[in-house]
Amino acid sequence: MKDEYSGAVKEAAGRIHATIPANLVEKFAKTCTIRPSDFIHCEPAPCGEVCAIDGSNVMLLESGSMALAVVRAAQTTFVDMERKRRSVTPMRFALIGPEEENQDFPVLYADCFGQPPGKTLSNEDITRAAGILRDTLEYWVAETMAKELGPGALLLRDGPLRVSHESHNPVLTRIALTCYDRDLGLAGISKRSAATWGGGHPLLPAVFGFAKTNKIKAPWWIKIDPAILDHTPHAQWQHGEMYVACLHERSKGPLKIELPKEIGNEAAEVMSRLAGCSADGRIPGYPYPLFDAHRTVVITEEITAQLKGDLLGQLADAGIDRQTYEILFGDYHDEFARY
Repeated sequence: MKDEYSGAVKEAAGRIHATIPANLVEKFAKTCTIRPSDFIHCEPAPCGEVCAIDGSNVMLLESGSMALAVVRAAQTTFVDMERKRRSVTPMRFALIGPEEENQDFPVLYADCFGQPPGKTLSNEDITRAAGILRDTLEYWVAETMAKELGPGALLLRDGPLRVSHESHNPVLTRIALTCYDRDLGLAGISKRSAATWGGGHPLLPAVFGFAKTNKIKAPWWIKIDPAILDHTPHAQWQHGEMYVACLHERSKGPLKIELPKEIGNEAAEVMSRLAGCSADGRIPGYPYPLFDAHRTVVITEEITAQLKGDLLGQLADAGIDRQTYEILFGDYHDEFARY
């Protein structure tokens, strides 16, 4: 049994290692024809006005037929790294199931954008449904801030400039057009990326390893040619082009950054401003306004416990007794853990 377990662990580690072999950098340079000259050094610049937007969602209750999610979004706005404004949306509760289509999505969408969504939201994938409900609030906050920020400000989203649901496509289109018309910078910042090349090799470690091997000094950035990637997302839902950047010399790794397709030579200015707000000692290399937005919006364990307590009281008032609640939402694993 011990040998079988050791073999399983070894096999799992080997499969992961196969995606990042010892010659990853050499293979990346040869397969994707990447050169050191493709990397552009950027000097940190005063960041000016920067608005960061993030969202959060948790599953409060979950049964075989339904789940209850709570979502919210927040923005924090800085001027030369001093916070000037911060706001958080109210908590929104959404029941995912038991119907095939989500009943709260059209209500939330209409509340945010004044019209019904162009497409319904399926409840089949609970996690995806909760994420799209959260995205709805994030896009509403982003569109609001795009209209209110001063000319030349930078609007950051935690995530890509790509929608995951058809109904958000016209919203992100409006946000991008508003930013263009009002001379705002727009960027989607991702800590992780599913992008791969060469049949399954992850992109970020390859780019970062190439930069280290060739002693390219941070902060740097590079535009990624989509032709080198294994897969490309739906073009009609993609509103940005992909870059990889390392924004500080002590960064633990690179970020995937998406900028609007029309940005042209202004990409260098955006990268320098991002580097200018990514020198916080706690997480060097990550834009501090986004870090602050995350801390503002995150639904912590303490908040979740309070929400569950308040919800239990309301369920009791509604006539759902404890035994019925346990049948619906009880988790035997909690009981297993006691023994």
